[in-house]
Amino acid sequence: MPFRFKTRTLLIAASLAGALGLAWVAFPKPPTEDSPLVALSSQDRSGRYRRGSAAFVRGDYAEARRQLAGLAASYPALAERIGLKLAVASGEGRRWLEAHPKSPLVPDALALLARQDRAALLPLLNGYPDHYRTREALERALVRDPDDHTLAGALLARFPESTLAYAMATRREKIGELSPAEWQLVASIYRRVNAKQALAAYERAPATPENLLERARLQRKLGDKPAARELYELVLRRFPESPLVLDAAFERAELLGAGEAFAALEPWERASAERGDEVLWARSQIAARRLDAPEMAIPLYRRLVERYPQSAKAPNAAWELAAQSAERGNTGAARSYARWLVRNHPADPFAPKAAFWLGKWAEQAGATAEARSQFREVLKRYPRSYYAWRSAARLGLADGSYNIDQSVVSVRWSQPPLPLAGTSAALRELLALGEISEAEQQWQSETYRCKLSPTQKLAESQLRARLGQHLRSINQATLTLFAEPPADPRAWEQAYPLFYAPGLRQWSQERNLNPLLVASLIRQESRFEPAIRSRSGAMGLMQIMPATARFIAEREPGQFELTNPVDNLRLGTWYLRYTHERFGGSTMLALASYNAGPGNVSKWLKRNPVTDEEDFIEQIPFKETRFYVVNIYENYWNYLRLYTSQGRKALAAIDGRTAMDGSN
Repeated sequence: MPFRFKTRTLLIAASLAGALGLAWVAFPKPPTEDSPLVALSSQDRSGRYRRGSAAFVRGDYAEARRQLAGLAASYPALAERIGLKLAVASGEGRRWLEAHPKSPLVPDALALLARQDRAALLPLLNGYPDHYRTREALERALVRDPDDHTLAGALLARFPESTLAYAMATRREKIGELSPAEWQLVASIYRRVNAKQALAAYERAPATPENLLERARLQRKLGDKPAARELYELVLRRFPESPLVLDAAFERAELLGAGEAFAALEPWERASAERGDEVLWARSQIAARRLDAPEMAIPLYRRLVERYPQSAKAPNAAWELAAQSAERGNTGAARSYARWLVRNHPADPFAPKAAFWLGKWAEQAGATAEARSQFREVLKRYPRSYYAWRSAARLGLADGSYNIDQSVVSVRWSQPPLPLAGTSAALRELLALGEISEAEQQWQSETYRCKLSPTQKLAESQLRARLGQHLRSINQATLTLFAEPPADPRAWEQAYPLFYAPGLRQWSQERNLNPLLVASLIRQESRFEPAIRSRSGAMGLMQIMPATARFIAEREPGQFELTNPVDNLRLGTWYLRYTHERFGGSTMLALASYNAGPGNVSKWLKRNPVTDEEDFIEQIPFKETRFYVVNIYENYWNYLRLYTSQGRKALAAIDGRTAMDGSN
């Protein structure tokens, strides 16, 4: 819908602009967008676009007009964007809006106009309430007028993640009395930043089940467990019909002794039939982990599988029953539970594991043909899993050595760029020009409130990678590709990238490490985010603890900054080499040590010497470390397939073998 300013508003804005020296509110005739240019090279044209855009951003509208005039003909895909910049730079922004009422750049235009005339904020707030341009406009307006309660309220309600939200919340609290609903809003902002402030604000907000739960969680975070327990019990007493009451019961149980918690949750199995599977699972974990009584968990697992066969926890319970049956020597029962899991929950994360162990148990029983058939089934159904690698090794289609540090691989470091499908010509043009930030703006405008197709999700993943948002890029690509495997297998490179390739290559070679092993570890540790910090304080690509960094620095002299990718790779590869040497060159033990520490691994080895590496991994006492080792080997299997001739040959052999085997 076209936007028209009131005459009085425009006159006021023009007067202010004259006083402040703002050029855009004068209305000279804009340069003609398609006026002919003297023949320019593509380099000159791209240079003019960059210089014009930079001038526009810094508010030098005269220079923006000079550089951008006539460029629309050279960049037809960007004609609308160039036209908007020229219109705003020439004081014709309102006319551009009238001429382009359905353009995805309307929010951009309104945000630009709102810099000088607050009247433009109203259609922006009404028409695009959660658009990133609306947030930017609100933030800019509040920097100028931080006491504007209306704008502050809009920012807090719509954009609590804004960097200004906390400042606005504290300012709003100091200025005057707040209603309970306003305290609720302020508390939700404080929760992200300051637990004590959030707790105080929640105490003045309405005493809803949601708020009482948040208060209990904050008390736990602050270390006051008795206060947290009282709040959980208050939810149970005052809101017995709330759907959150079971969450309160679960969280309260975590604060009780193991025996008391086990008994306290029992009545909830009957009281919450629709969530009975969660109750059974919670009680089974208390028995197995906290009471160290796995035999008490077995009937709970059975009841969960029998009563809630389609629940999300049923596969977990089925695998526990299979594993415990195998441990007691009852492989018949183990195979029965594993088959049930694969048949009823083929997409569950436990399914590849169950499918592989069906083959391994058959192998141990001497049923070679059945075992090989099962391993081929794993390759067919779960080709990118850790268990596919183990199955391929059993079938002689891949190297199955766990000591991949010793594997010689020739990595294809230089890869042709992946095609950017599902995007507009404007976005592709901006990327070709190297205008990455502007490309992101174009994408956000084009996809506002749109449901993205898988192709578009992969395109967004590529854009995030260009922006250095590696974690978001990898996670989005991984979810998209596993949900809908692509026709082009190279698309998987987005899920398993080789960011920071020069440093990765240099320091892997320097430490005599397999570079794909290092990449696999980095993908697991940080998703290639250089400045990421864990809750325990580990930092950077290879998630090095500061104390570990000091230990390394005593042996590897030189200044370092853990958020610097090169420094982090230098120290992290040193430590990975150190863990290999400490455990006799065993990559499997080195990885376990990297996660759990050398001391823990040494204790495990005393209790359970390595006779079968697959079995040893399954028996690692720390669940986090067990998954950590498996995930890194899974990463390695996928990196090998994507970036090496060995991997491609293994893939071709696997594809050929499964094709010949027909259904298997």
